[in-house]
Amino acid sequence: MQNVEKDKKFTYNIKQCKIIDKIIKSGVYEMNKIFKSIAILLILSFSIIGCSNNEIVKEDQLGITNEIQIGENHEDEGMEVDIPEEESIEDNVEEESTVEYISIVSEEVRIPILMYHSISDDDPNNSLLVPPDMFDEQMAWLEENNFTSMSMDEAIEAMNTGKVPKRPVVITFDDGYMDNYTSAFPSLKEHNMKGTFFVITSGVDNGYYMSSDMLREMQDAGMIIENHTENHVELNNLSREEAIDEIRNAQTFLREVIGAEANYLCYPVGRYSDETIEIAKELGIKAAVTTQGGISQITDGNYELKRVRVSPMSIEGFAEIFSEYIY
Repeated sequence: MQNVEKDKKFTYNIKQCKIIDKIIKSGVYEMNKIFKSIAILLILSFSIIGCSNNEIVKEDQLGITNEIQIGENHEDEGMEVDIPEEESIEDNVEEESTVEYISIVSEEVRIPILMYHSISDDDPNNSLLVPPDMFDEQMAWLEENNFTSMSMDEAIEAMNTGKVPKRPVVITFDDGYMDNYTSAFPSLKEHNMKGTFFVITSGVDNGYYMSSDMLREMQDAGMIIENHTENHVELNNLSREEAIDEIRNAQTFLREVIGAEANYLCYPVGRYSDETIEIAKELGIKAAVTTQGGISQITDGNYELKRVRVSPMSIEGFAEIFSEYIY
């Protein structure tokens, strides 16, 4: 009898479970239908909103395009478009990419190293003085004819590797006169040229020559400051110890006060000897320039590089210096 009762209860429980299972499945099915409906509605809503936003963005973009195309005569309606800055960035990239290089045998690399002293019209009879207007005309000519101004580092690398700009030039100044800052520096910047200034360090901050602040400013602007010894005395007439001091003291000053690397030397009055070259090498000087006239080549030797002296001359005469590059 007890077993019969248990069987009835078990059967009853099974029926209850089946009923509950149907209810759950039915509920889940209904819930799934509801969720699917909600999901479809959400998708439709987002699609409509997205289309609207795209139309708004397109209209805004058209508005910006129209404003830019209208140009200077259009009144500013609240949106600032810094067109000049964008153009300036593009122009700079374009200028950098226009440098044309050639690859030749290193012994055939020829680079004109120009030699200036004072940029002044104080004494028309002094061949070392080039008037500011004439200098500016020369720099403008170099820029217009696509010459690439180089540092001494770049020139030596080009001579060693054979990879050189199609129209190269190194622009150097001897002594460090004040007018190099007041006249040459502004013109170099205006015409995108870099200059190398060989400075007599005992003259720095002494009025007639450039100050240390000027030299640092020029260096920050891309100019290169190099070694023209401490006191501008003929190195070949000095003892070994004196010659070492002349070069090393200037080197130390330029590195510690100006922050220059000072790896290149200009011999005072163009005078040097085999011993001078040995001393320069010992002090870590990479190369040196002379006052001997001509286009510079690696075959001259790193410590006997020629230069082209620039005196007051017509622009036609100046252009003749570069005849092998432009004709």
